[in-house]
Amino acid sequence: MEIDEGQALVLWCLLLPGLRRAAATGRWSDRLERAAARVRDGGSALDACRRFELIADDDPEEPTRGVGEPPGVSSAYPDPRGPRPPGTGRGDYRCPRGVCDRHDRRDEEGRPPVCALFDGEPMRPTGSPA
Repeated sequence: MEIDEGQALVLWCLLLPGLRRAAATGRWSDRLERAAARVRDGGSALDACRRFELIADDDPEEPTRGVGEPPGVSSAYPDPRGPRPPGTGRGDYRCPRGVCDRHDRRDEEGRPPVCALFDGEPMRPTGSPA
């Protein structure tokens, strides 16, 4: 099943913190941060997700792998190749810049969610103006 650019952006934002931890361990942080900067500047999140094996590439000759499970990232988001595309859900907070459809809630400690794409910028309450 294909996911669109908007769904890929939500996936990228959700998995970026785990990817950053894995990149620091594996010493590929520069490569990841260049990709993150491209996405932040309006580049394709779909392309970034494919490059980091978060979703399957369009090449049917390549073997299908899991959701790119570098250390610390496993089970962080539903498998985009599953029966349903990743949902954004509904919550109390939305993307701080209105770039993606991600919605989230406060964590177990009551802290509001932050946006990994925009370097930890706090997400906005859903009722606040854009």
